[in-house]
Amino acid sequence: MRKLYPARSLLIWPTLPLDVYFRSNSVWKPFPLDQANCRVFSLARQAIWNTCAALGLHPNDTVLVPAYHHGSEIEALLQAGLQVRYYEVNQNLEPEPEELQSLMSTDVRALYIIHYLGFPQDAAFWRQWCDNRGILLIEDAAQALLATLNDKPVGSFGHMGVFCLYKTYGLPDGGAVIADFPPPRPTGQSNSGSWRVFKRHINWLATRRKELGYFHLMLKPIQTNLNRFWNRINKRIHKEFEVGDVSSPPTRMTKFLIPKIVDEKTADRRRENYRFLLKHLGDMVPAPFAFLPEGASPFAFPIEVNEPRDFLARLRLKGVMGLLFWLNPHPSLPVDEFPRSRLLREGVLALPVHQELSFENLQQIVDSVKEVQVNLAVPAIPAF
Repeated sequence: MRKLYPARSLLIWPTLPLDVYFRSNSVWKPFPLDQANCRVFSLARQAIWNTCAALGLHPNDTVLVPAYHHGSEIEALLQAGLQVRYYEVNQNLEPEPEELQSLMSTDVRALYIIHYLGFPQDAAFWRQWCDNRGILLIEDAAQALLATLNDKPVGSFGHMGVFCLYKTYGLPDGGAVIADFPPPRPTGQSNSGSWRVFKRHINWLATRRKELGYFHLMLKPIQTNLNRFWNRINKRIHKEFEVGDVSSPPTRMTKFLIPKIVDEKTADRRRENYRFLLKHLGDMVPAPFAFLPEGASPFAFPIEVNEPRDFLARLRLKGVMGLLFWLNPHPSLPVDEFPRSRLLREGVLALPVHQELSFENLQQIVDSVKEVQVNLAVPAIPAF
């Protein structure tokens, strides 16, 4: 077994500072929480399921969806009774109009686009494209809360925009949706969310204390393996895609923490962190993310490497807990028919960039990546 060295433990997910309980409630609300037609569920996939019916999508209607996806959004559409028809993303991770046109038929009712890693797609163009064909535009801004396109919030261009609050802030959960015809508010009972809050606090402490970070690094793989074992014996091999109770509201802790943790400077800090990493690791960044648009609100920092699993394992020894970005597609996807999406899944690593990282944390990421790259003699891969 490789030896772990004392290091601060840095995760993709934003952490939760201990002082959050002593903060005053913010008078500022980020989009879409400031909109009357916004609804908040426990998870974004539940928001998708509910909003499809509210927008008038019927069973067996078809939605054009990207082959490069997480999988939970696909499951939500299928559970809503819809059909999905996959399209390949181009080198900018956008659809090709010609391919979309070839996929059109009378049963196609919506186009689904994803704002990958908080980088805005040209949603205004796609809204016009959809309007010209009489279909709906669904914007997946799960990783793009606070992002803008031409000073207009990402997620506001489509007939539906969906967001994950916990991917931007250290909250237990929270999936927001805005729609021309919003669904009813969730009617289920709120869970407390206290255990997930506790873990976010531990993650925050582990980014600041090497002693705690060391134990965090040792325990994290054990927790991951136990979860995999539990899911396997319970025959939940696709647990990461499960929609869950579609009537679930956000946890009580999420409702309590939202006004205390939202901050108008969050996107700026994420952009600053991204620029710092881009300055030092830019030769490893995939082409679609090699330039930071003004309105982006980065969820993570992507790099391309050979032998990504070994690379990740070595990074973990140095305290950097990256992940293979969307490694597992939804089981309905014919993977071999979409080679670009397959290459992206197998070669793009996501590294932390969230607003709670300090300069020392960012320097740890840079030093760790460079050391692993040298040790593995990994050259930068040409961009897609």
